[in-house]
Amino acid sequence: MKRTLRTGVVSVAAVLLIAACGGGNSDTVTYRDAENRSLFELPNEWNLYRADELIQIVPVPFLPDIGGYRPISFVAFDGAAGRSLDNLAVDVTTSPYPIGAHIIRQISPDEKDLLSRRIMALSAYDVMDGGQGVNVDTWDFTFGRDYKGIGASVGLTNEDGRRQGLVYVLAVTNPEGTELYSMAAGCSLDCFTRQGEQIVEAVDSWVVNTRR
Repeated sequence: MKRTLRTGVVSVAAVLLIAACGGGNSDTVTYRDAENRSLFELPNEWNLYRADELIQIVPVPFLPDIGGYRPISFVAFDGAAGRSLDNLAVDVTTSPYPIGAHIIRQISPDEKDLLSRRIMALSAYDVMDGGQGVNVDTWDFTFGRDYKGIGASVGLTNEDGRRQGLVYVLAVTNPEGTELYSMAAGCSLDCFTRQGEQIVEAVDSWVVNTRR
């Protein structure tokens, strides 16, 4: 299955096209959650933070508080030069390095029926600056076996319009409508120009175990 990264944000379309068409990086580390629900690969030089570390910070960086959709598993990661939880508490529009997260949320079938494509996209990352403008472009995405959802490009513009950021998101629900899975990564537009290939590859490496 080929995944295609699209965006309605004209100013970043060229950046995304370059990122999606780049070559692969074989120097990666694989993360697999303890219950074998999903896995993904990150470049060796990136930093991974597990839940027991992340809960030391309130609010948890890159973990948006979406009422009713309770996180039951989450990790975050970044591409900064040094490993520090402070790396995650950065506005996406100013971040000079990739920041991302993998989140599994518990939901109910009724809540699944209320999930909009926009909510699915925004449940995957936290916008640090409440004054940002948000432009969400989504498309259908599936892992098969009724694990269905959306892919999204989320363009961010800060309040004064001088800074832009970009987040690439994949999100699906399980067939029973009890879990919402998401994978997202992004950074400032300048950063995405330089490291978009790695960001897209990291998010696209994500696989949900549909045979559980």
